[in-house]
Amino acid sequence: MILCDIGNTHFHFSYNGKLIDSDKCKIKQEKIYYISVNEEKTKELLKKNPESIDLSKFVNFDTSYIGLGIDRIMACKTIDNGIVVDAGSAITIDIMNNSVHLGGYIIPGINALNKTYSAISAKLDYNFNMQIEREILPINTVDAISFGSIGMIISFIENIEKNKKLYFTGGDGAYLSKFFDNSIYIKDLVFRGMKQTIKENNL
Repeated sequence: MILCDIGNTHFHFSYNGKLIDSDKCKIKQEKIYYISVNEEKTKELLKKNPESIDLSKFVNFDTSYIGLGIDRIMACKTIDNGIVVDAGSAITIDIMNNSVHLGGYIIPGINALNKTYSAISAKLDYNFNMQIEREILPINTVDAISFGSIGMIISFIENIEKNKKLYFTGGDGAYLSKFFDNSIYIKDLVFRGMKQTIKENNL
């Protein structure tokens, strides 16, 4: 079984259980079960794999949120209770209670925040130091902007955590999960939701 989560910038494939990321669709003439938030990349997939199935047409999910992305739905679908954090180019934070989606937040991802500094000043054009220590006051510019942004993300999540279990996924999910005791990183969380949708609909 081949699954594809088409994101804003990449194709994310689960190919017989193996996870593969790519800028281009390199799988041809296969039936692929997919979700997508990128129209152009969807066209690329369907051109090579016209028999592919859009799982967004089959998903069943309890939420009052208007315009909830299919990627967020799939990430939340197998979580009954807790907070789902999908840390990619944007970071989405969704609250699940008794299998009901209560709502959520969207904040810029780590890389997006990093890029904002060069727009402020060329003197702030540094790559983040990902080895920051929250207990140590920054004494140089690199650490100052790194802690300012990454610390802001961590503090935001802490503010809404309220002893709930945190489920991290996405490219920066493993990194951010390390700052929280009550957390777990699930790399294939979106694909788990896709598999459950396939099972529920006997596809």
